[in-house]
Amino acid sequence: MSYAEYSTPHHQMRFSAEFFNTITLADVEGLFQNDVLPHVLPRDSVTKWNLDRTVPSAIAEIVVAAGEEIPCYHDLRPIFEILEKAFYDEGMSSVCLQIGKQQIVRYHFSKLRLIVNYNNHEYNLLVAKRLLDRVHDSNLLSPNLIAELKLNRFAEPLAGFKVTETPLYTLGSLLDERWVLEDVLNARAEFLYFRRALLQRRQNSHEQSGCSIQRRDHRYAGTHPQWRGRFTWFHLLDCRPLFRHLQNLYR
Repeated sequence: MSYAEYSTPHHQMRFSAEFFNTITLADVEGLFQNDVLPHVLPRDSVTKWNLDRTVPSAIAEIVVAAGEEIPCYHDLRPIFEILEKAFYDEGMSSVCLQIGKQQIVRYHFSKLRLIVNYNNHEYNLLVAKRLLDRVHDSNLLSPNLIAELKLNRFAEPLAGFKVTETPLYTLGSLLDERWVLEDVLNARAEFLYFRRALLQRRQNSHEQSGCSIQRRDHRYAGTHPQWRGRFTWFHLLDCRPLFRHLQNLYR
């Protein structure tokens, strides 16, 4: 068995790569409501560690349990630097960690990957939950639209974009005005581009037909056949009070 096969979690395990690629926003909400998320320990919580040839078989050594305290990625980085070589050269199959002064745990290599995956998505899950909370509290979307929003996958690209691959959860970063996120900036720029292009095309079409129209907002773009039946970024970004400082997009 290769190191990649041995260290890759089963695709149906919670916090596997496939898990984060398939869960919906409704699933994210359920993770918080059911209190099944682990707790990431502060940096330097792992005081000692060593590799071992024992192949873990206990459930606690293979899966991440609800409410379990897990190391942060910084503490695991030195382990990952030698893990593959130790697997092939010395037959190492697990790692034992001392957390704090007394707690000793053993992890299967695949559990280490689950822990890293959760570390990578901990913030993303949080902002997705905050986004849903804002949508609920604002009362700006109808119950049907909220239900439609929740059916979208947590990490799927925002519908309608042609250049950027901006995951849906990234919209939550707008709540904190984290404009330094490159994909958010690209998304805003692309939103402006599509808005101007669509308005200009509509204006030109009516001028050619001899009709005059008043300037309208971008909402009609969401009715394009390509996006019909899908919750697009037009639905969210049209709700101006949801996110602060978006008013410049409508000038």
